[in-house]
Amino acid sequence: MFSYSLEVCSDCIAFTSCPSAVELAINHLDNSTKTKFIESLCGHEYDQIKWMPKICCSDFTLASRTGEVRTDAVTGTADSHPNMRLLPDICGDIEGNRIIGGRVAKIYEFPWMALISYNTREGLQFLCGGSIINSRYILTAGHCVAGSHKIAGVRIGEFDILYKIDCQGEEPNFVCESHLQDIRVENIILHESYTGLPSPSNDIALLRLSKPINFNFKNALPICLPVTEDLQKFELGGRVGTVAGWGLTETEKYSSVLLKVNVSIRTGEECSQYYNRSPGTNEGDRTLNYICAGEHLKDSCNGDSGGPLMLEGEYKGINRNIQYGIVSHGPKKCGSDSPGLYTAVTKYIKWILDNIRE
Repeated sequence: MFSYSLEVCSDCIAFTSCPSAVELAINHLDNSTKTKFIESLCGHEYDQIKWMPKICCSDFTLASRTGEVRTDAVTGTADSHPNMRLLPDICGDIEGNRIIGGRVAKIYEFPWMALISYNTREGLQFLCGGSIINSRYILTAGHCVAGSHKIAGVRIGEFDILYKIDCQGEEPNFVCESHLQDIRVENIILHESYTGLPSPSNDIALLRLSKPINFNFKNALPICLPVTEDLQKFELGGRVGTVAGWGLTETEKYSSVLLKVNVSIRTGEECSQYYNRSPGTNEGDRTLNYICAGEHLKDSCNGDSGGPLMLEGEYKGINRNIQYGIVSHGPKKCGSDSPGLYTAVTKYIKWILDNIRE
């Protein structure tokens, strides 16, 4: 059993709440890293399941040592970013003849949906979702990569988890799809200022895949991101967005088939009133980098942790699906009157572009 110093540091926190330490463990776990973890131990805490180590987070990042929390709001600078070329022009296709208000999605309605698989004691399980943003990267929530389960891979093109061949509809509109792509994850990029559950901040991550997604199949296509100045300044409050997913969380049961739900987006002021102790001030404001959306019995319980909140909008002159949010967290009781919180993608466009490569 490892011992730890009785001289406790000022930021002795759970290992899973220190993003730089988690990223180091995921991507660079060698003997020197293990030694550094042992030297940084400062205690343990019980998380209702098991004892978890606590570490001096400042040993791993200057940002934690200074208390700096980065935000990445972009105002019209994305167009000139050198990595804009890595985001495809063809994205967010809107499937024709959409069923408004339907609960079950159509097979090709959301081809950017990704399922993240994990190695668990019960075997391989899908516990989070994400969205395709180009042929090598999946956008997801930070808490989906900072947990205790190791990511096994990503599945592209899924509709009904129970079947290898998905079929839907009646003649003459009967359609079947069998092209699934299971791809290993090459690298995990967690936001360097992520703080852990139950109230995470900077809840965003990228998964780099070990090989490109094949976009020759109709059930695989990237979603558009709000990269232009007009899209970044678009007022979301009062609009209606769409959340799609299998209802995947680490604790709740899920649907085998892809579902969708329309959610009302709240204004920033309404969001603050729900989640902040001091409305009208920025002190302790949990919602600055979030979007609030949902209403009674209609919220992100119907989506996946890490999945997209989408709105239709004009992207390079064409009406497309654009991802404005990432399912993050919300009220403890699913479907309550309190809205769910979604990481605001517009706040992290520069971070996304900074962290993708060829």
